Amino acid sequence: MSLGPMGMNSGMDINSMVSKIVNAERVPKQQRIDDQQTKNDASISAYGRLRESLDTMKNLMMKFRQEKAFAARKVETTNENVVSATATTEAIAGRYAIDVLQLAQSHKVASDVLPENAKFGPGKLQISMGDQQFTIDVKAKSKLVDVVRDINNSKSNPGVRASVINDVDGPRLIVASTTSGQENRIKISAEAERGDPLKKLEYKTLEERVKDLEKARANAQELISPLSEKEKEFAKQIADKISDAAKQVDEEIAQEVQQVAQTVQAESGAGEAAGELSNAAVTAAAAAAEAAKSLKPEDRIPGWSETASGTLLDSYWEPEVELDDKAIEKSPDVPGWSNTASGTLTDSYVTPKEAQVILDNKLAQEQAEIQRAVVAGEITPEEAKQKERARLTPEERAYLEKVDKADADLKAAQESFDTYQGMTEVQAAQDSKVVLDGVAHLSSENNIIENAIEGVDLTLKGKSEPNKAPSEIDIEYDRQGVRDDIEQFVAAYNQFYQLSQQLGSVDPRTGQAGPLSGDSVVRSSDAKLKRLFSTDIEPAPENLKTLTEFGITTTRQGTLEINYKLLDKQVNNNFNKLSEFFGGNKGFAKRVEDTIQQMTGVTGAIRTREKSLTESNRRLGDDQAALDRRMDSLEKRTHAKFVAMQDATGKMQSQLAGMMNALGG
Repeated sequence: MSLGPMGMNSGMDINSMVSKIVNAERVPKQQRIDDQQTKNDASISAYGRLRESLDTMKNLMMKFRQEKAFAARKVETTNENVVSATATTEAIAGRYAIDVLQLAQSHKVASDVLPENAKFGPGKLQISMGDQQFTIDVKAKSKLVDVVRDINNSKSNPGVRASVINDVDGPRLIVASTTSGQENRIKISAEAERGDPLKKLEYKTLEERVKDLEKARANAQELISPLSEKEKEFAKQIADKISDAAKQVDEEIAQEVQQVAQTVQAESGAGEAAGELSNAAVTAAAAAAEAAKSLKPEDRIPGWSETASGTLLDSYWEPEVELDDKAIEKSPDVPGWSNTASGTLTDSYVTPKEAQVILDNKLAQEQAEIQRAVVAGEITPEEAKQKERARLTPEERAYLEKVDKADADLKAAQESFDTYQGMTEVQAAQDSKVVLDGVAHLSSENNIIENAIEGVDLTLKGKSEPNKAPSEIDIEYDRQGVRDDIEQFVAAYNQFYQLSQQLGSVDPRTGQAGPLSGDSVVRSSDAKLKRLFSTDIEPAPENLKTLTEFGITTTRQGTLEINYKLLDKQVNNNFNKLSEFFGGNKGFAKRVEDTIQQMTGVTGAIRTREKSLTESNRRLGDDQAALDRRMDSLEKRTHAKFVAMQDATGKMQSQLAGMMNALGG
C-alpha cells in the first residue's frame, strides 16, 4: 500500500519505514506458502506424468485382451494395379489366384449433334435407372440447358446426371448413371408432338424397339382374332334361348355354324366384328331349328323310354303338316308352335330372318344417309364415325375403342422402329467379373466384391492381361503386428520404470531428489507390476505361462529386455495359442489392466494423491488471501501511527520556535 511521500519537512520517509515493517512481518509467512505451493505443483505434475505412462501401458494391453488382435490377417497381392484385398478375422489363411475379366462401369448415352438454337417441348421425358424412374415436364420452347437442369434438379432423380458437351459440330446431350452395374441401365422415353426435337433425346436399344413393335402387334392380333371370348359368350347367350330339341344339333351342323360366323367376321374386318355377330347368331339359331326337324321319333315322343319304346313307336301317330309353304317356312321359328295352333301363330309371328331383313334395310338406309352427309360436307369423317358407333351397344363400342387403340399403338411402334433418331450408347452398363482360382466366377455391380472369399473383400483396379498369369493374393496371420505390439508393451513399461526412478529417487551424482522421492506410491506401483510379470497365467498352455517364456526378462537395471530369437519362435510356432496367454478375462493383459486401474483409476492411489495435493493448494490459496488481508491492515495501522507522530513532532517544533523567539526578543 502506497500512501505518498509524507514527513518531508521533518526529514522522515514514512512510506519506506512502513514498507520495511510490513515486509518483516510478511516474508516468513509468504515464503512458507510459496514453498508449499511449489512443492505441491511439482508433485501434481509428477503424478500426472506417472499416471499417463501407466495408462499408455494399460491401453496397449487392451489389444491383447481382445482376441481379434491375434485373429487379424495380413494381405499381400502380387499386382496392386489389378487387385487389392482386405481381410477380416474370419478369413482363412491361404493363397488365391484372381483373374479380373472386366471392371464394372456405369451406363452412358449421348445424343446426336443438336442445333444450338433447338427448342424442345411441350412434352415429357420419362427416365429410368434400373427399376427406379422419374418424369420431367418439358415446357414449350425449352432450351437444351433447361432440359439438363430439369433432369439434374429433379427431386425424384435416383442418380442420373445430364450434361452438355460442345462438339465441334454442335452441342450433344450426355446422360449417365452415377451407379455402375448392369442393373442400373438408363432408359429414356419421350412424349412429344411429331417433329419435336425432344424425340431425339429418347434412348431405346434396338432390342427394346423390336419388343415394343412385337407387343403392339400381339395386342392388335388379340383384338382382331376370330371369335374372342366376349363374342363366344354373346353367341352362347343366344344359343341358350333355342329350344332343348334344337340344342341337339349334330357336330357337323355346329361346325358349319361356327364357320359361317368366322367367315362373316373375316370378311367384315375387326371394326365390324361386333355388328356382324348378331347375324352369325341368327344363322346359328336357324340352323339349330332346321336340325330339330331331323330328330329321331323317340327323341320327339313324350314319355318315351327303353322299356316302352316298342309300344310307343308302334302306336305313335305324327300329325301331318297342314300349312302352306310360307307357314311351313315359319313354323320352326315360332315358339309354342303346334299343328292345332299353327295357323294363327304363323300368320302373326315375324321370324328372326324377317326381323333381320327389316333391320338390315334400316341400317343400310342410315349408313347411306351418313355417307351422303360426309360427301356433302355436312359432317366430318370423325363425326360420321361417332354416329356409326352411337348405334352400337356400350360393349360393342368399348371393343371398337380397344381396336382403335391397338391400331394407334401399332402405328406408333412401327414409326418409332422405322424412324428412330434417339440417343446412342457410348458406354455400356456392366458388372465387374472375376474368376477365382480358375473355377469360381464372381461378379458385382461395382468394383468391390465383398466376401469374395469368406472374410475377404476384393477391390478391383484393372483388367488382367491376357496370356499372363493371374494376380495372386496371400492371406496370412498378422504375426508381425502382434510382435510389434509386444515390443510396444515392453517399451512402455521401460519408459514408466525410468520415469518412476527419475521422479521417486535421488540423483547420486547431484544429490538432487525427485519430486516424488520417498513416495510409497511410486515404489508400490513398480513392485505390483514386477510381481505380475513373474506370476503364472493359469489359462495359458504349457510353455506359455509367463513373460519369460516369450523371451521377456528383467535386467539388473530393472527394465525389461526381449530375446527376439525366443519371441519369434513362439510367434511363429504357437501363434494360435498366444490369445490364451494374453486374452480373456483371466489372461495377462486383463491382469495388467486391473493392476494399473487400481493405481490410476478414480479411486486409485495416484488419483487420490493428486486430489489431496489439489486440495492442499486450495487451502494455501485461502492462507494467501488471509495473509494479504492482515498485511494490508498492518500497513494501514503503522502508517497512521507515523502520521500521528509526525503531527505531534510538528506541533512541538512550532512551540519550541515560539519560545526561542520570545527569549531572544
